Amino acid sequence: MTASLKESVRPPAGEPHPQAPSAAHSKRDEEFLRLLHAADLATELDTEQLLAIGADLGDSGVDSRRMDILELYYRGNDDTSVALRRRSSDRFFMHNAYFTVDAHQLVASLASLNPEVAPVELQRIGSDDGPLVLRAGEHFSAVADEDDELSEQGTVAVRALIRALNVLLAKSGVAERLVPLVPDESRELYVGVTQAAAMTLLQGGCTELSGPAALREFAGW
Repeated sequence: MTASLKESVRPPAGEPHPQAPSAAHSKRDEEFLRLLHAADLATELDTEQLLAIGADLGDSGVDSRRMDILELYYRGNDDTSVALRRRSSDRFFMHNAYFTVDAHQLVASLASLNPEVAPVELQRIGSDDGPLVLRAGEHFSAVADEDDELSEQGTVAVRALIRALNVLLAKSGVAERLVPLVPDESRELYVGVTQAAAMTLLQGGCTELSGPAALREFAGW
């Protein structure tokens, strides 16, 4: 999947005034908020704000709706300072396959959200076709995406970069790691959490990886 560093554009509302979400949506949204807060995420989001965000959303599947909620929350009502504070606090990173981005730009964006390992560089070792690594000072981490069957020559999977970044976070003694939440057809989303918080999200059905061992391996715990 190709990464994006651009904000997606909110589509125009289908109604002149937002409609209140259905009772079923409201209940699921509130349960999602409870899980986020239990994982120490989206701490500025309360039920009143959640209701307002939900009123702007159309009828979609649970996973896409959750991603929409998070995308709007971390956008910070288009207030740059609010958005930066929220994204930095939760190490929130989303990318969209609709947009393309250079791998070095992607690494720079990830490094800005994880200052403990910045600056981070994407390099090849030995030759122009040597293995890819992330380098942070004296620390190196291999970028391996053999499991990405859709990767093309000359590209690198964002998932592989995130996994490599987690290794650097571990080497720097950072307890929080980036874990993938359930994606939709075009968006991937990662948040920075502790191992205990990651298990809370997993048990709530929020993580892409459904097994504790697989999630720990991805995060490097």
